[in-house]
Amino acid sequence: MAKVHKFTTPAGNAKYPHLNSPDAAFDTDNPKYKTEILMSEDEAAPLIAQIKSAAAEAFGATAKFRMPVNKDEETGQVSIKAQSKYRPKFYDAQGQVIVVTALPKIGGGSTVKMGGVFNCYTVSGSKGVSLMLDKVQLIDVVNGFGGDDGGFEAVDGGSFTVDHFAEVTPSTEAVVNGDF
Repeated sequence: MAKVHKFTTPAGNAKYPHLNSPDAAFDTDNPKYKTEILMSEDEAAPLIAQIKSAAAEAFGATAKFRMPVNKDEETGQVSIKAQSKYRPKFYDAQGQVIVVTALPKIGGGSTVKMGGVFNCYTVSGSKGVSLMLDKVQLIDVVNGFGGDDGGFEAVDGGSFTVDHFAEVTPSTEAVVNGDF
């Protein structure tokens, strides 16, 4: 039986997080909780070495295999992807468990750590290692898409206002009664 290899990533910035609910956009029959995290190559190096070691143990030292790691040659950042069909357990920055009902909306740009186990697989002759996500530590949470949610400043010369919209929109009562 293969040895179970656990992992914990260094802190990184979440990219395309689907942690509050599973992503079913491309596979409605098999939705997954998942995220990628971005970090420097130096920060990612110990985890990459662990992945290579687990792969060498599973497939042999000279085997070619796929990894859940990508490097952006332009920025030098490394992206590490983990996923699971089961909801991961969440922890706050102090290491305390977060109950699901208290879980904030986790947006891109949030600083997180991931943990779980390596999954060394062979499918149709292709070998690879994936990261099976079972815990996430929330260090700094960004809601939405990583924006500051500060709205916009007023624009001189603009004619549209919320008040104007309310004046030209049928009232709720008229819509309910069909009198519009």
